[in-house]
This record gives sequence, structure tokens and C-alpha cells, in this order.
Amino acid sequence: MSGGLLPVILMVFVGVACLGFVVARVSVVFWGHYRETFTEQARFNLADMFMFMDTQKLFYANAAALFILPAVVWLATDNLLLAVITVGLLIFLPRKLYTLMRQRRIDQIQQQLPDGLMMVASSMRAGLGFAPSLEGLARDIDPPLAQEFALILREQRMGVKPDEAMENFNKRVPIQDVTLFVSAVGISREVGGNLAESMASLSDTLRRRLIMEGKVKALTAQGRLQGIVMAMLPVGLIAFLSFAYPETMHDLYHSYMGWAVMAVAAVMEYLGYRMCRKIMSIDI
Repeated sequence: MSGGLLPVILMVFVGVACLGFVVARVSVVFWGHYRETFTEQARFNLADMFMFMDTQKLFYANAAALFILPAVVWLATDNLLLAVITVGLLIFLPRKLYTLMRQRRIDQIQQQLPDGLMMVASSMRAGLGFAPSLEGLARDIDPPLAQEFALILREQRMGVKPDEAMENFNKRVPIQDVTLFVSAVGISREVGGNLAESMASLSDTLRRRLIMEGKVKALTAQGRLQGIVMAMLPVGLIAFLSFAYPETMHDLYHSYMGWAVMAVAAVMEYLGYRMCRKIMSIDI
């Protein structure tokens, strides 16, 4: 009997060993690819925002969070699904943070641009050229607009054509205000004209537009807040019921039907939130 079971045991052992080797090999390859992708994207995104950090340390922090936070969630809730969801959120969280930081930087540039163009117009009226006016602006104004104009001047010193340097600026900050500024400078170079007056007129137009956008945001703030409250209300209700009545909510977290209900609810919540944001988004 034991002699007949020995080949089966050996086959099972070899099969498990081979499967473990394959899983370990795939895990090493996936982890290496994830590390390379994470560091390259972090380096590119941070450099685009003039933030120079050690991406290896960021990767190690992200890797520690990927292992520690899901384990804490699993131990605290005894729910493997929540731990898996935590892993997914941590994987996509860096990209979302980069997007939010980049959007915040673009908003700051949009706020600074009218004052910056007025400073350029004033310098040109005083007798300076366009390039010296940009140098004074890059020296006197605060980041991030100063960093962008300093990069434009640095590119020109390295041999990049002025029009191309301006187009690069528009690519880094893809908003209509910067497009209008680049177009005004390009038209002035091609057909001539009083660039100082063009900059002053454009500065006044952009400032009026910012004032109008501020009024629209103030008037739609209640609707945007309602979208956030309505999206978070079911989440808060489920959290309260989970702590108050854990036995009643047990099947929601430990059954396929409960997981399906949560998935459908999450999709509907996201669609409702996006619909509220779309209704409250007014282009000027």
C-alpha cells in the first residue's frame, strides 16, 4: 500500500514544486516590471512638475504600503475582498496623485498668467525686448510660472527656436490661456504689431475670464458638494451598519451575492458622481 502511494506522493511533490517555481518566477518578473514602470513614470511625472526626488525611495514606500496596509485591513476586518480592493487602490493611487498635483500646478499657472503678462507688457513699454522681459518675469514672479518661463529661456539658449520653445510650453501646460499667449506671440513675430499692447489686452481678458470662472464656481459649489455628499452617504451608511450590526452585514462581505451587490453599487455610485460633476461643469 505504501509502495503504491510513493509514486503518487512524488508526483504531487514534483507538481507542487514546479508550480511554486513558476509562480515565483512570474512574481519576480512582474515585480521587476512593476518597479521599472513605477520609477520611470514617477521620474517623468515629477520632472514635468519640476520636482526632483529619489524615485527608488518612492517605490520602496509604495511597496511597503502594498504589503502592510492590505494586511492591516485583512486582520482588522477578516475580509479578503477588502484587502484585495486595498491593493488595487494602492496600485492606482500614485497615478491619481500625479494627476491631482499636475492639475493643481496648471491651476496655479492659470492664476499667475494675467499678472505675468502685465509685467511683460510693462517691461516692453519701458523699452526692453521680449526676451529680457521674460527674464525679468522669471526672476521676479513666483513658481510655477517662473519655472516655465525660465525653461523657455533655457531652451532658446540651447538653440531651440523661439516658436518651438513656446509650443513646448503650450504642450506642458495645455490650457486655453497659454494657447492664446503663444498664438499672440507667434502672430506678432510673423506679421508684426505692438506686442506690449497685445500682452496688456490679453492680460485684461484672462483676468476677466478668471473672475467669471470664480463666480461660476461659487454658484455651482452647492451642486458639486451635493454630488460628493450623495456619493459618500452610502459608504458611510454601510460603514455604520458594519460596526453596529456585524452579524447582519456578514453575508454582504462573505458571499458572492454580496460581492456582486457591492460591485453594482460601486459602479452606480461612480456613474452618479460623474453625472453630478458633468452637470455642474460649465465651460466659459
